[in-house]
Amino acid sequence: MSAGGKDAKEQVRQEAEASENSVITQVSGDYEEHHHRYVREWQYLKSVAVDAEEARLVDQAYVHAEGDSPYGERQVARGVRLLNSTMGRHNVLVLTGPADTGRRTTALRVLRDAGVEPKNLQSLTLDWDRPRTEQLPTTPQHGFVLDLSDYSSLPRDFYEGLGSYQEEALSSGAHLVILATPATWRPRNLANVPRIEHVAPPALAVSRSHLKELRAERLSWLEEATDLARLLTPATAPDDAVWLAELIAEADDDGQGEVKEEFEGWQRHLLQWFKDHDDAEHLRDRALLIGTALLDGLPADVVMAAADELFKQVKGKLPLGGALAGPDLEARLEIIEAERTENDGLSLSDVRHGLDEAVLAHVWVQRPHLRGDLLRWASQITTPKGIAAKYRPKVAAALTQLATGPGGQAVLGIVKEWIATGSEPQRRLAAGVLESTAMHPGVGVAVRKYLYDAAGQEKLSEALAQTVAEVCAGQLGHEYPRVALTRLRILAGRSDQRGAQAVAEAVRDLATEPDLRPLVLSEIVDWAESNDARIREAGTRAFLALTELAGEAPLALALVEDLLAEDGPGIEDHVFVRGWRAAWRHEPAAEAAKKSLATWLDTPSVPNSHAVNIAVEVLNGSSIDARAADLLVGQSATTPEGRNRRVQVFNRILPPATEEARPSNRADDVGEQVESDGELNEPAA
Repeated sequence: MSAGGKDAKEQVRQEAEASENSVITQVSGDYEEHHHRYVREWQYLKSVAVDAEEARLVDQAYVHAEGDSPYGERQVARGVRLLNSTMGRHNVLVLTGPADTGRRTTALRVLRDAGVEPKNLQSLTLDWDRPRTEQLPTTPQHGFVLDLSDYSSLPRDFYEGLGSYQEEALSSGAHLVILATPATWRPRNLANVPRIEHVAPPALAVSRSHLKELRAERLSWLEEATDLARLLTPATAPDDAVWLAELIAEADDDGQGEVKEEFEGWQRHLLQWFKDHDDAEHLRDRALLIGTALLDGLPADVVMAAADELFKQVKGKLPLGGALAGPDLEARLEIIEAERTENDGLSLSDVRHGLDEAVLAHVWVQRPHLRGDLLRWASQITTPKGIAAKYRPKVAAALTQLATGPGGQAVLGIVKEWIATGSEPQRRLAAGVLESTAMHPGVGVAVRKYLYDAAGQEKLSEALAQTVAEVCAGQLGHEYPRVALTRLRILAGRSDQRGAQAVAEAVRDLATEPDLRPLVLSEIVDWAESNDARIREAGTRAFLALTELAGEAPLALALVEDLLAEDGPGIEDHVFVRGWRAAWRHEPAAEAAKKSLATWLDTPSVPNSHAVNIAVEVLNGSSIDARAADLLVGQSATTPEGRNRRVQVFNRILPPATEEARPSNRADDVGEQVESDGELNEPAA
């Protein structure tokens, strides 16, 4: 707005404050401002291509729900119409309904019928701590599925941001289908996105449709009057209906009974077995059954010794005579209905597929008072001197299955005890369970929150800090890198430096993945430049860990080579330079930054242009203080290359002297000290 002819006294006085990254622009006269949303590629959610076989089955085996619209329009056709309508085209659709009702398959079918090619179907990985529309990709001609069902509610700014996302998706030709529960999706008047209440297809039709694609000659197994067809009820989830089709397709010709048993989780078999072996003389057989279930496929001596440990755990008394006492192994295997494998192992699953997991689940659910004993037993046999010490990953995988079911909090409780024992093997077992459960679609949310809370605990132990860092460096960090980096940031910013070494290793481990490097480095530099002292401390520490040049092929060199090879900002604004500059100017990290920069200048394997250009840009704009002087003209140089490079850096950052101010040449002039490269290249006496 123009101020016109008003004099200064009559003009409006404006005052404003900016918070965080806000910007205030105040001008006189007419003003026009253009806003452009710029999002770096690494900020978008990671997308995973839909498997080609899944896409084929969506095309060939999709089953439409019965009477899914009161207007006679099927929900898929309606979804396509809403996405592609020439009137008010949205390019975004929401499917609401309970989990496990086939919403994902319907979303993929809508995208396919809307014209998205199978190779362009993508699922989005929820690598965020809160939903943000800025992280939703709009890749041209692609179709994305975003499942928000695990959120109890969505933030206001997510709804408000969908309008801008719709415009970008329309412009680029991208499509997005959001999956949510009715309780999750409550936009009110904040978003104008079409929604369809999803209707699940009949389970029997789903199973028959998939079986037709997998093994059509066995469709008779699912005729309406058969025992297998009766397994499917109106409450059966479509995923379970598909699983039944897969079991039928893989079964032996006379395997209908076993298909039924496995689909039911071997419940009848196990109920009958425990009923037939409920007296005291079979207590040791029960222990062997459970031991074989936990360690399925492992050597017989390991399984039997572990089973005897469980037997003693529940106050059983082994017979006199040790290994010579009692019946032979074959007789005992006949009782528990297990087999010996080719490598002298014991297995339940070779006889009945999936029985090993079913046994553990059965005992866990049917005998809740036994859970504590089971967990203590699993802990005991995996101690450093335990009989199953070499097989901790297998035990961790089995415990993960229990942690995701009823009473799973008991598993997480024993995990915390393992961390607190001070035993490194037990801590690693705990880390394995946490890593597996953190990725689980159900319990994963709670485990990730536990890791977040643990990282910020006031009295955090070194063992727990190390465990959190290791979990973040593992599968969690590769699938949900932002989630992992947030927890690493909290650890790195601790004043007590608990887990500092583990955090540094975790950051380096994540950065070794080429696809993650831009994200890891950019996130860390953003921390280093933060106005928050703790976040800045975390960022500078983590950044300096990435600059280390240890080993034959230092990660730091790969990082800078990759990043400098990309099109992007000039060297002065390059993320690597920004990180070093932030560390140099952050007093608690400045000395470490100087040592790191000195190492880069001194190391022959660092290309000269990298070492010199980075050092120049880090020091530009800073006064030549004692720290900079010590770096450049002090005694820090340890190689001829280091001395030569310091001369180049000094001559580039030293302000040019004017003719009037140019002093007469003196032997002790600093300029004289750096004038001759040859002199400084001579080895120090």
